[in-house]
Amino acid sequence: MKRLFVSDLDGTLLNVAAKLNEETIEIINKCISEGMDFTISTARTPATALKILKPLNLKLPITLMNGVLVYDIANERYIKEEYLDELVVMVILGLIKMRGLSCFLYGVKDGQFTAYYDSVESKSLNYFRNERIMKYDKKFVEVEDLSLVAGDRILYCVLREPKEKLEGLRRELTVVKGVKTEFYPDVYNSEYYMLEIYSDAASKKDALEFLRKQGKYDSVTGFGDNLNDKALYEACDYFYAVSNAHPEIQNMADSVIPSNEENGVARYLEQIMKE
Repeated sequence: MKRLFVSDLDGTLLNVAAKLNEETIEIINKCISEGMDFTISTARTPATALKILKPLNLKLPITLMNGVLVYDIANERYIKEEYLDELVVMVILGLIKMRGLSCFLYGVKDGQFTAYYDSVESKSLNYFRNERIMKYDKKFVEVEDLSLVAGDRILYCVLREPKEKLEGLRRELTVVKGVKTEFYPDVYNSEYYMLEIYSDAASKKDALEFLRKQGKYDSVTGFGDNLNDKALYEACDYFYAVSNAHPEIQNMADSVIPSNEENGVARYLEQIMKE
């Protein structure tokens, strides 16, 4: 039987400092060297995910931004991309501005991943941007108005605010054709929620099914922790939640394994290889 193992990053494989524990690196690299098919499914962008994953000897394509992108690490190219229609982006930006909110837009232009913004008045987004610049050297491009780049192959829109500030916008987006949203607590700061907006043609489930078909896998086992991992759960034959996972995710899982701080995913994979 050909098996694929896939893990979420934040809150699942990464520790509370958003890093890979040395034990996790050692175990997973050993599993891969012994023939395990292992990959990643994350909400992170290429700019941050690829830097974090550098210590792992990954060979298979990874899914990024909740399935919007599938990136072939071996050949350093995107093999699946789901863009938002320009008119849909304009509608999203209009709804955001009507509520006095700010966002980041992400796109791929001339093969380069780009993050756009036109305001950093939001304390939360300002912190979000500065952290990624300092930790990951992520590039942000300031524009006069985000509507000016709405046609530049936009993939994703991200907001990060207290839950109550985003709930109304999320409800409004449910009637916008062509979009899908993920709404979940920030695992690093419970004061904030993430609202991610992208094409309804994309999801962790769709991206994983793409990889399953491409690799002709008989079975897929997944690991997750947060509400945006529901789609990952739906695409897996077996699904495990780390013990620090959201209660809803724990209830869905086949079983609960040790937490991200205890290298739960890596230790489970190690046990599989021994068996």
